[in-house]
Amino acid sequence: MAVAALVSWLLAESLGAYMLRIWVASGGIRQRHTRDGMSAPVLFGHASLAACGLSCWVIFLITGAAVPAWLAVGFLAPAIGLGVSTVTVWTPYPVRRAARGAAAAPATVRPISDEMLARALADEDMTAMLVDDLLAGALSAGHARPRSRARSLEPLVPAVHGVLALVTFLLAMLAAIDAIT
Repeated sequence: MAVAALVSWLLAESLGAYMLRIWVASGGIRQRHTRDGMSAPVLFGHASLAACGLSCWVIFLITGAAVPAWLAVGFLAPAIGLGVSTVTVWTPYPVRRAARGAAAAPATVRPISDEMLARALADEDMTAMLVDDLLAGALSAGHARPRSRARSLEPLVPAVHGVLALVTFLLAMLAAIDAIT
């Protein structure tokens, strides 16, 4: 059970490192609070507590002593609490936020009456301009690019990270209880 907790912990840490790398690469560290409310101290506190708990867990696995196991559980509990607070602020998972924000920005649309449309379609030059404007708007909004399978699965990363954190906590708790008996 202790080794299973370690494997689960390492998988959760790997996904957490992946999300942290994306957050830092998207400029999250340059701002005290990002526009979606993510706080760098909370995020780094979450990661630090989980890493300290992992260190204690490795010491427990090496020594077999119950104290490091309970220290690991003690570090893991507030790490999960901070993780829950970050996921509530950071939902939906901000994958490529700049690209998504650009695609979601509404284009400037002028209302066109039926009469104006009929005149534009009757004139070949105006029809060409209308088609060019429509194509340019569609291409700039990102509608021409199909969404990749990997990109469509990225929002599952925080969910899997959270499930692994809970599994890790349960396995670590059971192994720590087993260590004192």
